[in-house]
Amino acid sequence: MEGINLLQINIIDTMEINKLKISQLLILLILCTNLTGQTMYVRPISGSQSAFVVSTIQKLTFTNGFLTVTNTTGDNGTFALSNNRYINFADLTLGTTIQELQLDKFYVYPNPTTTLLNVANDCKGASLLHIEIITLEGCVLMKQYLPQVDTSSLPKGIYFCRITTSTNSQIIKFLKQ
Repeated sequence: MEGINLLQINIIDTMEINKLKISQLLILLILCTNLTGQTMYVRPISGSQSAFVVSTIQKLTFTNGFLTVTNTTGDNGTFALSNNRYINFADLTLGTTIQELQLDKFYVYPNPTTTLLNVANDCKGASLLHIEIITLEGCVLMKQYLPQVDTSSLPKGIYFCRITTSTNSQIIKFLKQ
């Protein structure tokens, strides 16, 4: 019985040390950024991303496998650490926003995609030469000359779509689900 108790204590100590390391790292990141507009983003594996302005965060607590964010605005959050996709200080959402739909700029939809990725442009003067699908490592997986790409053979993940016209090239990040 004593061996089991020591093993349980060691596991608990290791978990507490890991929680302490994570909380110290997050606090260090918060202190090092020192930007007034800096935001901490928490994204669960399923569900929507939560955003917390760093200057309003009062406390980050790691207990029983959960991260609890307490801030001055009353917009607190509790997240299961095992169910989080990421905790980041950069917004990693991939949706195309209205601001991105400018003249001479292409956009892709739907983003995220499951089978077909469409490429469009509001400016009729820009003619598409080709589209390349590129991995995060920079490997070109596909190259084609139509404004629609079949992504059904791609594994789930983040990719880049490089759109080349006669006058310029544009790269857009997209998510394959």
